[in-house]
Amino acid sequence: MSKYRIYMENESGDEEMLEFEGHEYRSLMEFVYNELFEDWGDCKGQAMCGTCHIEILEGEKGGMEPYEAHTLEGLPNKTSQSRLSCQMSLDASLHNLRFRILKDY
Repeated sequence: MSKYRIYMENESGDEEMLEFEGHEYRSLMEFVYNELFEDWGDCKGQAMCGTCHIEILEGEKGGMEPYEAHTLEGLPNKTSQSRLSCQMSLDASLHNLRFRILKDY
């Protein structure tokens, strides 16, 4: 099976590279939670809380469902490149994605 990479910018501005195999986890949120023990995803992937809010720095933002857009609208630091990582499938489309976690709360 092919290995893919994503790059996450941490709070100090350093970049961390993570490798995954397609569909290893259900979502980007679950993958980052399990690999880095990032404390997020209060609603467990239901796109309701916004605690897994990320900003795409490089790569495709992808499409989003109306319920994700609705949750993002209520977040104070939403950008044009915002997504909820719980709604992003962990597959080949994320290869070389660069993002940072946006702490809203």
